[in-house]
Amino acid sequence: MDPTPRQPTRPERTPSERTPPPSPTPPGPDERADLLLGGPLGRQLLGAFVSPLLEHTLFESLGLGDVPGTAFWATSTSGTGRASLVRRRKRREWHQVPAAEVRGAVRAAVFEGEWHRIGELTESDALTELASESSTFGFMGSDEAVWGLSAVAAEELRPVATALAGSTAASRWWEPVQRADQRQLVWSGDGPELTGIEDAVRQDMARERAENARGLKRRPRKGERNIGAIWWSAPDFAQNTWTTGPREDLPTIELGHFIDTFAPFGESTATVGSIAIGARARVAEIHGPLDWQDLVVRFPRDVTGTHDGEWRTWADEDGPWYLPDWEAVAEHYDGVHVTVGGYLAACGRASPVLDGWTVLAGWVPDATLWLHDVATAVRRLGQWHGDLGDTGDWDDVRAGWSPDR
Repeated sequence: MDPTPRQPTRPERTPSERTPPPSPTPPGPDERADLLLGGPLGRQLLGAFVSPLLEHTLFESLGLGDVPGTAFWATSTSGTGRASLVRRRKRREWHQVPAAEVRGAVRAAVFEGEWHRIGELTESDALTELASESSTFGFMGSDEAVWGLSAVAAEELRPVATALAGSTAASRWWEPVQRADQRQLVWSGDGPELTGIEDAVRQDMARERAENARGLKRRPRKGERNIGAIWWSAPDFAQNTWTTGPREDLPTIELGHFIDTFAPFGESTATVGSIAIGARARVAEIHGPLDWQDLVVRFPRDVTGTHDGEWRTWADEDGPWYLPDWEAVAEHYDGVHVTVGGYLAACGRASPVLDGWTVLAGWVPDATLWLHDVATAVRRLGQWHGDLGDTGDWDDVRAGWSPDR
């Protein structure tokens, strides 16, 4: 459970509002730090900058036993040199630890941590850390404890958040969509292209509504866990219609394997293209959870029948659950852009909407989901070949890249 204070639901708007409101102004440095501290993924990334072993340190110092899925090997002191598996005794659950004790442990870790190097990082360095944290987000046995503990001690992480928010590495993380050069990753077909989008939106929405109606008939009872439902917020047509902005010399940051929603398993070949977007294209900018919440409130779609699973565990709520009705969104916008900072602030966080909740998850940072054919120019950049499961950093990604001559 992420005990972050809930935000009030914004007033519901009527479908008669055809003109999209002005895009929100990107947050300033102080607000960026608040956004990073407000989301479970944002705090998890900050903790990774403090120490790669922060969760182990906290579990040990707070008497929470071993981090789930791990164990401690100790070498015998009797001279035999043998190693034996040692289980640390668990004295209590994370929510039983007094807040002052949690804050003290995190404060000590921040004081001794390695996070001061944030100012020396390039953007690709910081995105490597983000990919590492987000690729398994929500599916590690320690996640609930890490999110809860970091929420209690969010202020102790503020120096790290301020450093990251003001760093060169994160200076573009809240910028609007870069229309002149959007990168598209195509795993199958000739690509790149942004055509036939409207038909894909209609077909996928009709199918997802039917699946949701079937799922509502077998919804779990209140308080039950239901692991194995759909956990991502991106619609299926996203794999053929979303793009990301250019970053340094990387073909596309989507190769960072932030999530595995659409990436194939094993060795695969993909085409990467550059797409120019028309200047008049209407794009909704998502800088944080309030923007995502506002989009869902304006264009709600019930997804309780398909998404009432992992979200229950992550949020400790029984729903109902809502996502944007992309067909309705398309009447007002040509695309929806989730900035890197917006992804960090909103991912995995339950926000109240209408009579239930919404969650943003399973989304590539900086990805724009296009809802109309708004490309003005398309060119192929090259091909990438490799196994995303084996890519540890951007050097591995660059090694598989073959640009067109």
